[in-house]
Order: sequence, then structure tokens, then C-alpha cells
Amino acid sequence: PDALSCLFVSSESPSTAEGVISPSRVVGTVVWGIERVVKRALSRSVAPRNVPKNLLFVPVTARLAVLQWAHSSRLTAHPGVRGTLSTIRQRFWWPTLGRDSRHFIASCTVCTQTKSSSSLPAGLLRPLPTSSHLWSHVALDFITGLPLSAGNTVILTVVDRFSKATHFIPLPKLPSAKEMAHVLVNHVFKIHGLPSDVVSDRGPQFMSQFWKEFCRLIGASVSLSSGFHPQTNGQAECTNQIVGRLLRSLAFRNPSSWSEQLPWAEYAHNSLPTSATGL
Repeated sequence: PDALSCLFVSSESPSTAEGVISPSRVVGTVVWGIERVVKRALSRSVAPRNVPKNLLFVPVTARLAVLQWAHSSRLTAHPGVRGTLSTIRQRFWWPTLGRDSRHFIASCTVCTQTKSSSSLPAGLLRPLPTSSHLWSHVALDFITGLPLSAGNTVILTVVDRFSKATHFIPLPKLPSAKEMAHVLVNHVFKIHGLPSDVVSDRGPQFMSQFWKEFCRLIGASVSLSSGFHPQTNGQAECTNQIVGRLLRSLAFRNPSSWSEQLPWAEYAHNSLPTSATGL
């Protein structure tokens, strides 16, 4: 095959009567053609000291060629991650081999079109209940990592899932469950009344016994988003993107003034029609 180069050194052809190659004949080892590509790239770079024994270090410029050879050539015929890694590890090595192999195979168009999924079928869709009253179902989420502004670094986003109206509340840090209860009472519940359902992620303040008991006492059910599925709380996630866009527009000259612009961002968002309702 074109992927292999077999080197034979012999003075004459072996006898057909013998049936095997005579010991007097010298036969060279089989060399993978991809090795020449790696060695050529290696001549222009320096291999690290931690290369495993008997393996060739693959520079960055040759890694794509090695991945294509180990996964897409006729010698392997598009195996999975395990088969591709097994082929490469016979002769080659680089520090991010496992991660690069998984990314390469995940983006392989041939595998996508020709292989069927072996994963378990996804569960049935269970959408959140549809609210029928203002502020009866609220969604909560945090925006963190903001520059310090008037002592605040966090924004609590509170969304009414019925009207899509919001409150953006600046906070100095991520609150505890008790602090969270005080914030909601002072900024939301005293204005709109007590909700019947609260949707949030699985942050520690929402997983605590204090928060569950607080919601039970006010008559609200706790709806926690599924792990690694932020779309469960998609209403708040989308609102976080909106408030980020609004603040970038209002505070782009002085990012540390975002807390001063937050009331205007809330006013603008609550005044403009939403795509979900048209109101």
C-alpha cells in the first residue's frame, strides 16, 4: 500500500523450491511512510525530554497528518477513539494526543455520515409548567466575574416566566441561601407577591436545606435545572445574554460603572417588546 515502504536488499530472487526467503538474503524492516513526515517536521523543532522510550515526538505541524493517517487511511478505516489512539501509540507521542484525537474524530464528516449512534436514547422532554399569572413562576441566575463597581461584582437576574419582565440586582458577591432569601424579599416579593415556583441552577445556595425550607414556608416549589443542561433554565440564561449586551452598550467607556447603568438596563429591557410575547 502507499502508506508503507518495504525495503528489500537482495542479490537475487529467493528460490521458489525453498518456499521461504533464505537466511542469506537481507530483508529490511517495514517503515511507515508517515514516519518520514514526522521526522522531517522534527528536524525543524526540538523534542521535549519526557518523550516515552521508543516513540517519536510529533511536532505541531505534523499532528494533523498523523491523525489523518491513523484514522482516515485504508489501514484503519475510520475506527473510534480507542482504535485511533492504539494505532498512533505504536510509534508516536505528543502531550495532547488524547484530546486532539477526540476532537479530530468528533469533526470527521465521514464518521458523522456513516456511523450510527450507540448512545442510549434521550429521555422524554418534560417542559416546565406554563405560568398563567404575573410573577407566579420566577427564574433565578447569576452573572459573575464582573469588574468591581461600587463594591459589586455579581448580578442576580430575576425573570418572570409569564411576562418576561426582569429585575437586575447588583450584589457584592455570590450570596448564601439566607442572604438570597433576604434579597428576594426586599427586591422582588414585596413588590410582586410570593411565587408558586422558583427555577434555578444547582448552585450551593439553591441546594441547601435552608433554601428548600424557605421555599416551602412561602408556598413555592423548587425547580432545579438538570446537571450540565443550562437550557433547563433557558429563560434566565437568555436574559443574562441580554443584560450583558445592554451593559456593554451603556458602560463601554467605563466598564467599572456598570452598577450605575444597571437600573437603565433594567428599564430598557422591561420597556421594549419581547420576541416571545410581542408585548
